[in-house]
Amino acid sequence: MSSTPFPHQRSGQHPQQSAEVPPPTAPGWWKQFSGEHGWLGRRLHDIKMAPTYGWRLTAGWIKAATVLIGGLIAFFALRWIGTTLIGLAHALPWPTPTERDHTGLLATIDQPVRHYLATHTQTLPVTAATAYSTWQAVGAVSLVLGFLYSSGARLTWVIWGAATVGMVWASTPASDREVAAGIALLAWAALSLLALRGLSLSPTALVHIDVHNEAPALPEIRAEIHLPKPEPTTYEPYNPHQPPSLN
Repeated sequence: MSSTPFPHQRSGQHPQQSAEVPPPTAPGWWKQFSGEHGWLGRRLHDIKMAPTYGWRLTAGWIKAATVLIGGLIAFFALRWIGTTLIGLAHALPWPTPTERDHTGLLATIDQPVRHYLATHTQTLPVTAATAYSTWQAVGAVSLVLGFLYSSGARLTWVIWGAATVGMVWASTPASDREVAAGIALLAWAALSLLALRGLSLSPTALVHIDVHNEAPALPEIRAEIHLPKPEPTTYEPYNPHQPPSLN
């Protein structure tokens, strides 16, 4: 009876099973989203490298987000500053045409402006008092900032003065219109000595000097090639019966 090298399986005994390795599972959606090559990973990499690249080489979406957020902050900041200035202008004790104005010059400018704003704000959401306070606040702020050499404030001061003279012209009766507009223009010009101080209207003299530097003439260079002439040689006719010469 031949013996077999494999043991016989006993009854009731199950064959030995090898440990099965589970197949690799695919990464979840969060790992794909936040991985190094995922959408979130690339965005985080752009933010991390933005200080190194500088503004010119920064990703476009970072530039757009920065401009958008900065614009919103500037809008709300300017809105808050404007509201605060208007409130301060309401609270200031501005002189009326009959108070502290014995010459009548201030009333000549102030009354037409009040009348113009009261007439042209009847159908607007803004009231005449708010428009008048805004006119006062813009003039005062542009005068102070223009005195401090602010270019934008000086431009605002010029526009404010033109608008003031225009309102005085439009709201003054036709018989006195020229005189009232002239007084408003002179008052604005006098205050412009402070708002536009240091501003020169004379054109800057430009001196144009043409400098012609002629290069010295270079000597003419000719390339000549000299080849040695070969010495003349004599050829003797070949004679098969004559031995070759050793000379």
